[in-house]
Amino acid sequence: MEIAGKSLRRRVVTAVVVFVALVAYDYATGSAVSWAINAVVPVLFFAVSIATDTAMQGWLDGRE
Repeated sequence: MEIAGKSLRRRVVTAVVVFVALVAYDYATGSAVSWAINAVVPVLFFAVSIATDTAMQGWLDGRE
């Protein structure tokens, strides 16, 4: 399944990598970042990446 030119699997894997990176950074620095923030940021990243890819695809299609 593709969403704006990229597979759903690729998008989910990227969001998971963002989550793991946030948790690793939180653990390494000993900061007290809420788990809610660590969970919300990848979801927002997922949504923003779809929105930007859709906008870019529409913009590039309009240029042809």
